[in-house]
Amino acid sequence: MSTNEERRDAARRKLEERLEREQQAAKKRRLSMIAAAGVVVVAIAAVGGYFWWRSWDNDRHTVCDYADAPADLQGQIKSVEAMLPQLEADKKPEAEAFLTTLRDGVKKERTSPKPDSRTLNSGNPELTLATNMGDVAVDLDRSHAACNVNAVISLANDGYYNGTTCYRLASSQNIAGLQCGDPTRTGAGSPGWNSPDEAPDFLEMTPPDPQMAQLGMTQGQITYPRGTVAIINSNNPQAQDPAQQANTGNANFIVFTKDSTSTSPLSVIGKASPDGIKVIDEVMKQGAVVGPGSTAENGVPKANLEIKTASVSDDD
Repeated sequence: MSTNEERRDAARRKLEERLEREQQAAKKRRLSMIAAAGVVVVAIAAVGGYFWWRSWDNDRHTVCDYADAPADLQGQIKSVEAMLPQLEADKKPEAEAFLTTLRDGVKKERTSPKPDSRTLNSGNPELTLATNMGDVAVDLDRSHAACNVNAVISLANDGYYNGTTCYRLASSQNIAGLQCGDPTRTGAGSPGWNSPDEAPDFLEMTPPDPQMAQLGMTQGQITYPRGTVAIINSNNPQAQDPAQQANTGNANFIVFTKDSTSTSPLSVIGKASPDGIKVIDEVMKQGAVVGPGSTAENGVPKANLEIKTASVSDDD
């Protein structure tokens, strides 16, 4: 038979064991709560970090809308052919020369896949046009025309410009430059899509003459400095077809060889290097062919400048 003292000792041991178990259980609960809180903090940090990164990444990208726009040289040929019999005799040679250019252009048509719609909006990749007269390097600038720079990079990487010849020379009091980038040499070729307009708001602009503004001509004169490379478009705000009113640029570009003024807002993709502009100068010095459809101020270059290859050194 156990004594009272033995019973008290046994009760004390049980109490101590129960208290120890409760302390261990409470410790486990605290550890579990700390671990859970840590997971929550990590999860919150991860989610916050993801959204911060996403916002930062979105800020450095632009989303571009490249619209389907296949070339229609055959349609232009039919239109000129239908108009030809109605022309006055002195106008027919020019129309026939244009028809020949269009028919030759059909044989040289090519297309290129649409660029990715999401592109960086800063940085200065370099486009190198390796020509039969020397390299023309162009310092591209995404900050002024991200979508059009992206388009040119895509075209160059796809080989669209390879083996093409610059097709038009402009040399007037206001504008001087060489047009390139159309495999058909018609100025009407297309890779199958158009790029969105990106107005050259950073360039010097002279307000329109008040009298011209009263006639509805509200676009001021834009100055394109020597060396500027810009995308050519055929925008016509008065056109009935909305597709012809804006966003008609694609692969064709002009390299200005003197400070030039125009009311046409062209998307500026960059600037030719000093050595590159000298190559274009040599073509300009030889002038343009004078004949049907080609004048000294706006015509086919006498010098045959061929872009053998176009390549891009990115800055990423």
